[in-house]
Amino acid sequence: MRGSSENNYFARASLCFALGAAMALAGCDRTGPSGQQGDIHNASASTGGSPCPNGAAPQLAPTLPLSAGNSAAAGAGASVDCFAWQSFIALNWPTAPGATAKDFGKPRDPNPTVWETYREAAEVFGGKSSAPQAGGVKQLSRISKFGTIDLSDIFQAGSGHHWLTSQRGDVTHYEIRLNDAEYKFITQPNFDLRTRAGQLACASQVGKPDPETHPPSGHIGGMTLPSGSVFGWIDTDCTGSQATFSGPDRVGSIEIKAAWIRLPDDHSLDYRYKTATARIWDPRTRKSVTATVGLVGLHILRKTTGAQQWLWATFEQIDNSPDEGGTNGWSPPRLPTQGQRKPSPGYTYFNPDCDPSKNAYKCVHNAPPTPCLLGSTKCDPYDAPMQVTRLNPVDDTANTVTGYVWGLLARQAPSSVFNYYRLINVQWPKKSVRLQAQSRLPLPMGDPVPAGAKGGKGQIVANTSLETFQQSSASCMDCHANYASIATPKLLQTGGNGLRLITRQSAGAYASDYSFIFGAETKR
Repeated sequence: MRGSSENNYFARASLCFALGAAMALAGCDRTGPSGQQGDIHNASASTGGSPCPNGAAPQLAPTLPLSAGNSAAAGAGASVDCFAWQSFIALNWPTAPGATAKDFGKPRDPNPTVWETYREAAEVFGGKSSAPQAGGVKQLSRISKFGTIDLSDIFQAGSGHHWLTSQRGDVTHYEIRLNDAEYKFITQPNFDLRTRAGQLACASQVGKPDPETHPPSGHIGGMTLPSGSVFGWIDTDCTGSQATFSGPDRVGSIEIKAAWIRLPDDHSLDYRYKTATARIWDPRTRKSVTATVGLVGLHILRKTTGAQQWLWATFEQIDNSPDEGGTNGWSPPRLPTQGQRKPSPGYTYFNPDCDPSKNAYKCVHNAPPTPCLLGSTKCDPYDAPMQVTRLNPVDDTANTVTGYVWGLLARQAPSSVFNYYRLINVQWPKKSVRLQAQSRLPLPMGDPVPAGAKGGKGQIVANTSLETFQQSSASCMDCHANYASIATPKLLQTGGNGLRLITRQSAGAYASDYSFIFGAETKR
């Protein structure tokens, strides 16, 4: 809860965000090789001007921003995109002692980044809570954006029983991690939210009167995840009592959803990917192998004091796929100019010379696979390459902020692998609405920007490696506001094919504060 009015909060938030992210020098304009991507000139990167309101530009520093400012103000899109990039930088900061800007994105760095030290959701709900240590090996057995299915199963979430295969015939792997503030809420005293019984007990709490309504008309508490201790905000536990879940960084809940692909064994592409060593589960052999994997997609989900409906930022490696449309049905993505970028070796999920007679999907763009389930009359092979295109091109604001960050990298970390990553988009609530105790589905969306499904196809925020087959159907908030619930008995059932039965929850089910991990990861 807040100790001041909404207007005063946003005024302070904007000021603090501006002061907390000092102006950083931008890189000089350079003419870089295009590869398969089309370069666009970016004024901010070449002139040193900040694309961010109030001078709150991203900088190569490990500090997480606490607020994206007034989400209803003019220029909020640029402010939110700058907030997203600074979050990306801080969360991908190397954990090696004494790391500086020149170490940011160092190729083949064996140390985990900050977000990789967060707990894996499956481990948390499986009773384990250890985070990986430096030099550790990832265990990537899920081929699903989030754990709507058991870890040994293989489907991309949100779009049916689907997986995603690269042009090299490798299946994409996923992991979900959550920060310490969210973990502490899940394991708070008297409520073990790793269990269905604990979630139900928490969600059904009456809570305590909301002190910000006069006279009190609502109750706070229940399944309301932490927002962070900043700007007079006070987080609450399940009962509605004041509680502090954030650490010294004061940030609220953070969930990370990452997509990885196996890289060539000769390490020829390691220079352009954030890499890790992982034990990956092969659905063809049903065995695990150790290999180098590269990050292809990253969702950063953050709940802040001014964004109770969360901020949903998504990033991709630039080689993933082209845009839909243009010559022969596709066109290279428009990228900011970056002099440090080497030519693209080709698209990870698209072949410009695809031959329909030799492709299992007949070269149809974004065609979902048919899994080998009981009763299936046709099964697509796991190693059949897919033809993925981006249906909604990245907008100019996101490209401008990405160009600014690439300018920083050109000056301070020219060999960084993050020269090959870009912001795709951010969805955020224009009207932040605090949740009440006993919240049920559907949850308020807070007038999201972009609008999502209600705004039409062009308003959908989607990552080609994480929402490959639902790019024209739903944005982040469309799904999370309507279907994020606590675990139910039906969610814990197993079907005759050995897969967990996952169903969308009907209106009226207890909500889980926009997070899918409770309904998806709970096993007891």
